[in-house]
Amino acid sequence: MLKRYNVKVEQKGYWLKYSDCLFIRDIDDYKLYMTELNNKFTVAENEIKNNRTFIGHNHSMLTGVAGIGCGMIDEISEREPMLANLKLLQGSVLGNQLKDVLDGLKLVINKNGGYFSIKPDEKYEIEEISGNYQYTEADIKIDKWFGGKHYYAKICEIDVVDESGGTKWNTYEYAQKVAVKYMHILNERNVENSKTSL
Repeated sequence: MLKRYNVKVEQKGYWLKYSDCLFIRDIDDYKLYMTELNNKFTVAENEIKNNRTFIGHNHSMLTGVAGIGCGMIDEISEREPMLANLKLLQGSVLGNQLKDVLDGLKLVINKNGGYFSIKPDEKYEIEEISGNYQYTEADIKIDKWFGGKHYYAKICEIDVVDESGGTKWNTYEYAQKVAVKYMHILNERNVENSKTSL
């Protein structure tokens, strides 16, 4: 499992900070990233084909992107063309990443799959994040769209999902309650992941 980092990059005299990212140093790191991404991609593809999945609020890059185009399509067979196009798009992104790595650039990849390259002459600092990171209630953010009726919750950049797959709630208090419960699930998962990566 790849380690996660907080990365700071100097640009025009300012330090920009990117939290909880993958830092790809070389082709060996990229091979490991591709292995992990392939595993997530397979899961995401199954999520898209599953009629019970609410597309757009899951945590895999492909499933999140799929939510834009095919999340509201009820007929599973009609999702297949969208999935094929998403695979082509992902292939193009991965091709650009590979070219940058082969050209000697470092990659910073965020949780959603967005990335940028660091050139050899750019200054940067990285700080490893413990695999046993524990979220706190301070990491919970409850939002409501302007004019909207429902509340949504995030823990840092992670969408909160309740036991039935719901991602929006009628009251702030209930959204907070669900978020705290989900926070405990994430913390337990982080503890388990840190044990398997030792």
